[in-house]
Amino acid sequence: MKGQGIIEAVYSIGVLGMILTGAVVLILMASSFKKSDFDRKKATELGTMVIEELIYSSKNDVNFWNLDNTTDMTKAEFANYTYSTEFTNITGNVNYPNCGVGVTDCAEAKVTVNWEGKDPQQIVFNRFFTKNGY
Repeated sequence: MKGQGIIEAVYSIGVLGMILTGAVVLILMASSFKKSDFDRKKATELGTMVIEELIYSSKNDVNFWNLDNTTDMTKAEFANYTYSTEFTNITGNVNYPNCGVGVTDCAEAKVTVNWEGKDPQQIVFNRFFTKNGY
């Protein structure tokens, strides 16, 4: 029965190796999820900031209603993140029948935030704007 002790030792080492491998994989996956979560929170912060700037502009800047689209914009405090804005003039919408009757007074803004992570990522924000206070 001398061989039985060696077999038990080899088996124990194998089980221990599998447990350690599983623990390392779990730790690596957890850190990857934490990084993805941080990146998404940062992108959400940038998107929210851009929407707030658009709200301010819609109330205080007459050029806002030119509805100029932007692409690949950056902010210094958000390195590796870009954003774009795309406006759609609202006309003839049943929900807003007074919008766009001869003037540009209602629009939807779409803000897209892009960033590089494990794969290219993006998050999109939409906001309705009006001069009429609907």
